[in-house]
Amino acid sequence: MKKYKFITIKQVNEEIFEKHPVYRIFNNRSNSQLGILSFYKPWKEYVFSSQSECVFNNTCLKDVMDFIENHVII
Repeated sequence: MKKYKFITIKQVNEEIFEKHPVYRIFNNRSNSQLGILSFYKPWKEYVFSSQSECVFNNTCLKDVMDFIENHVII
């Protein structure tokens, strides 16, 4: 789990997809799920998929990128 200023990214119940961990992104204030990070086999890398009607500022997007680049092991 990694907690940032506005979001927390964590694996829930050791969820796996395509033999790789799935990470869920939550709002720190409301604890609502904002999106997921999952392995996309055709590209051989993690991708971000947001829930509908979610908006992200540059800080949150940088935090998502930081997590992918520094905390995800492929």
